[in-house]
Amino acid sequence: MKKKIIPALLIIGIGIGIFGWRSRSNTLVLRGEVEGTIYPQIAEVQGKIVEMNIDLGSQVKRGELIARLDDTDQKYALEQLQIVLEKKRLALAVLQKGTKQEELEKARRDVSIAGANFHTAEATHKNARDDAEAMAKLYEAGGLAKSELDKVKLKETASADALEAARNQTVKAREQLSMLLKGTDEEIIAMAEIDITEIESRIRQMQETLDKYRISASCVGTVISKNYVTGSIVNPGYNLADISADKEKYVICYVPKEDSMRISYGQLFTVRFNGTECQGELRFIDVKSQYTPKDMQTSAMKNKVSVKIKLLLPADTTLKPGNAVEVVIESRE
Repeated sequence: MKKKIIPALLIIGIGIGIFGWRSRSNTLVLRGEVEGTIYPQIAEVQGKIVEMNIDLGSQVKRGELIARLDDTDQKYALEQLQIVLEKKRLALAVLQKGTKQEELEKARRDVSIAGANFHTAEATHKNARDDAEAMAKLYEAGGLAKSELDKVKLKETASADALEAARNQTVKAREQLSMLLKGTDEEIIAMAEIDITEIESRIRQMQETLDKYRISASCVGTVISKNYVTGSIVNPGYNLADISADKEKYVICYVPKEDSMRISYGQLFTVRFNGTECQGELRFIDVKSQYTPKDMQTSAMKNKVSVKIKLLLPADTTLKPGNAVEVVIESRE
């Protein structure tokens, strides 16, 4: 009889204990972990890294220079376009005053020079393309490093750009000669003005592109990954580094599914760490439930289905990504 009473008392005692935890305090103490918002620092243009100013763990400010790509070719292209613009403006002035014989001779020379430059650029591009194809086959056979292949491809791309610029220059030179031969009527002058407007637009676009050769930090934070070094060749879309934002830190934790109705967006919870406390604001509630990860389980949550939540920490918090914390959820009833 005693043997039957003792287990019964144990069951009653456990039931009272569980009931007491739920009803007296009605408080959940959950395990949580701090994580930061990660911002990738993406290259928008192709080029060789000539300057890399960060190291793992270094602190950066928003707008601080992270890396600089070689922009030599782009600067030359901009300079040449600015020269073309000045020529166009001078030609327009001549058109407005009346065509002179010396201008016709100059226009003919420009056509000849542009044509010669085009043929040279065409031959250079053909050689660069042939070299790239040969190197690609060598790379596929395992006889060439990826960095060397990238250099050859970069050269091919530069030669293609030079060929396109030479083609455009030839077309423009011929158009200029044609306009001079036709005379200086209002329609030709209007076309020349439009041509100048187009070049001015291209210059602005090129100046904006030049800015992209400098990659600056998009936030205040800590560098947590550095994916390339000085000398690396990158393409648009390559992630040079990751920055964990100092003022955007969250606590990740898991609430038992049966308690998920007690929480709502904007609610403040107490976050404890090494004897200190702060408030975390509920910013995310997962729509899917899951089993609580083992490293986040407490004895009361073992093998329980839970809902993942995120709490935004104060901007001045001293907590760092990876810190293990406790999250206290008090009853709102």
